[in-house]
Amino acid sequence: MYSTSKSEPNTSETRLLKGVIFALYVFFTLIPDSNTLMVQWPWVFFWQTGLLCLVFWLLAILWSQRKIQALGNGLDWVVGLTLIGLIISTLFAQFPNQARWYAWAALCMLAALYCLNHWLCTPKRRYQLLVKQGYLNIAFIIVSLTLWTTQTLLPQLARLNTFKQYGVNLSFDFSVLELRNWAPLGHQNYVAGYLLLAIPLLVSLSILETSKKRWLWFSGVGLGLLDLYTTSSKGGWLGLAALFVFAVVVLLLKSNLPRLWLGIGSFIAFIIILLLALTNNRLLLLIKQVISGQTGGELAYRLINTDLGWRMGIEHPFSGIGLGNVPLLYQKYRPIWAGRESELAYQLHSTPVQLWAELGIWGIFPLLEAVILLTYALFRYATPLEKTDQIFIWGLSGALLGYGMMSLTDYQLDNISISATLVIYIACLASIYRSCSPLPVGEKAAIKDISRYGLMQFYGIIGIVLAVIIWLIPIHRAWQLSSQGFMALSEKKVNLFVNSLTQAHQLAAWEPYYPYQLGWNLSNLAFQTQNPQQQQQLLSEGIGWFEKANQVSPYQEFGYNNLGWLILNNFPAQATEAFTQAIKLVPAKPGLMYGLGLSLLAQNKTDLAIEAIALEGLRNLLFISSPIWRAAQTQPIYHQVIERMLTHYTELIKQYSESPLKTYLHSARGGLWWWQGKLKEAHQDLDTYGSPLSQNFLKLLEGKSPQSVLSELPSSPASLILKAWITPQQPFATSQGGRANLIEQAWIEERQEELPSALKQEFLNSMEQSKSFEQWLKQKAPVLQSRFERLGFGVLSRHIDGPIPSDFFPVVENVAITTWFSELLPTPIYYPELDLALQPLRDNLLQQIQK
Repeated sequence: MYSTSKSEPNTSETRLLKGVIFALYVFFTLIPDSNTLMVQWPWVFFWQTGLLCLVFWLLAILWSQRKIQALGNGLDWVVGLTLIGLIISTLFAQFPNQARWYAWAALCMLAALYCLNHWLCTPKRRYQLLVKQGYLNIAFIIVSLTLWTTQTLLPQLARLNTFKQYGVNLSFDFSVLELRNWAPLGHQNYVAGYLLLAIPLLVSLSILETSKKRWLWFSGVGLGLLDLYTTSSKGGWLGLAALFVFAVVVLLLKSNLPRLWLGIGSFIAFIIILLLALTNNRLLLLIKQVISGQTGGELAYRLINTDLGWRMGIEHPFSGIGLGNVPLLYQKYRPIWAGRESELAYQLHSTPVQLWAELGIWGIFPLLEAVILLTYALFRYATPLEKTDQIFIWGLSGALLGYGMMSLTDYQLDNISISATLVIYIACLASIYRSCSPLPVGEKAAIKDISRYGLMQFYGIIGIVLAVIIWLIPIHRAWQLSSQGFMALSEKKVNLFVNSLTQAHQLAAWEPYYPYQLGWNLSNLAFQTQNPQQQQQLLSEGIGWFEKANQVSPYQEFGYNNLGWLILNNFPAQATEAFTQAIKLVPAKPGLMYGLGLSLLAQNKTDLAIEAIALEGLRNLLFISSPIWRAAQTQPIYHQVIERMLTHYTELIKQYSESPLKTYLHSARGGLWWWQGKLKEAHQDLDTYGSPLSQNFLKLLEGKSPQSVLSELPSSPASLILKAWITPQQPFATSQGGRANLIEQAWIEERQEELPSALKQEFLNSMEQSKSFEQWLKQKAPVLQSRFERLGFGVLSRHIDGPIPSDFFPVVENVAITTWFSELLPTPIYYPELDLALQPLRDNLLQQIQK
């Protein structure tokens, strides 16, 4: 080791740099929803400034010392391979600007690793740094629990108490995404990942502390475990299990405590962890799904992303697709069998999968090498170290192990606080391990010989930094302009909005976000204006911007989908092309086949139009219950579409007579027969393959009393609606057990929200006006018109400054069917066998269209 005074420059400039870096690190660790704020102006500028400060710190060291301290123990080779991978991946990326953006951030984190490694030249500095990190961890835990309790837990408990007034008793449900602890990083998995890094360090500090402050660290451990529980993160539980096993092994090998007491304590701790896991309804549901062999929901989500990432990497094994390219290429590689699950994502929810997809072999080899080297160093150097370093080694290694297990189920390296914490831990471990290694003979001479290369590194980095700054300036200027434009839009200053985002697009023409927002907002304004000339002008401009966005980002269903609906009336042939492109990307997306059918119908290609709309119905059977069929445009072909669907069902049932898919096909065809009023044919399918609801529903339609049918149905929101039908309307809408109350209960149980009063009145009036339950359900039930919102558009685009767009596809739904009786017309979100069975029909249709 070398002396502290010569380790690095200790000028006011470097102190200022380190102060800015530390302040930004703390800010983005503790500020609520920080992982989302980092893609909003001006917060993006702040963390980018922090990245530049890291590089300037490195330059200050090189200028003063003419050298930088190596990590040692082979870890520099890991960094070298990573650098090569970043360069190769960026050079061959299909979207190179996005790759440069993320590669620059990665390079700055590597600079931070070397800066910290150089600064951590004494045990005292390591201890001081980790103590400060421990205080930050405790602050994080307190902020997390406080925000979650005040903004999520207490409001939800109040809502649940309100539901009790209607006779609905619901419990707090961790399976609801919004109820898990998101604070302060914005997502429960980020919070769990950070806690897995924090808790082992707090354990280490509690062991080392001998004063009264020990209670602080022990309290931090306890609160951290509670915080981890509130995240309900499956990856978090996996990491915690790995930490538990690691801790038991370390205690057995290193502790002087009696083995009997260690065994008893470990068994008790295991039982506590198991009981806590079993009390978490989300984890309990996952266990049941795994035991029963179900693959839907979140399991399907990760299966899709793993398959998708594997194919990205296998097509580009020596370069990957490029950092930041996943959301832009996601739908190009998305498998057909994914259905309506995981339509788009900006990360693949597994660190190895993400690195393989974006960097190819350069993402996997350095990772494996780092794991091997750190594991080897742990077992080589842990024993001879003094107590403080030894405890830190085991604590930090345990943290990396726990987080590493979680990283198998999530990708979090794009999170500032988590990446920075990893850099701190690795730098501390490298510093400790290096202190155990004997200095090579002649090191001083070697340092003197390479001093001129230190200057070469200095000037080389200066050149890179200047090039990056020149490249970054228009990007940040575009971001700033777009933020101003969106503020102008909120103030109804349309011209200023258009000018600002047009300039933003000119400055960063590779960003699809700006033309997408221009296209959608101008088109949306066109539908709101009453001036025909202004409407046409806005619509024309919106269409033009969507076309530009599709050129910038050619693998996004969103652009083609909405362009198709915008040009459907005036340019049906071009609309056919747009819908075709969208269908190739996400075939099961609701409305796409219907839109394609309308565009073909406008070109008098009736047979192809019927086939397209029939395929829409086959994949989204609820579509046939939509009141949209009452429109003059579609009513003439309605029965032809139904006949085509029945023909396809019959052919598919023959084709898949030995497949589990047969059950679904029969139940779907039976539901279609029921909707047509052909109960005899419906019986042939549903008596054997139908659900209890569909089978009893047929009995109701054939004259069986509602009371008898109700007695045979299991308790459900649908049974509450049937009970509401046979319950006379009470003079007071709020009377317990009355029709209004039963409808309210059914709505709350299904949607976990209160029923709007206006909609409740529509339900009551429509029941009063109906002669039979079937008539009410098919013809009189309330109708809602809406548009699909792209709720994750900003996050997926890595820009959240603008409004959330919604599709121009007009969704018209029978609320009673879609809310309570969708089981009668089964429309699965995820059913791989169904989508694979329908794909040949889609391919055949698209081939006929292109002839």
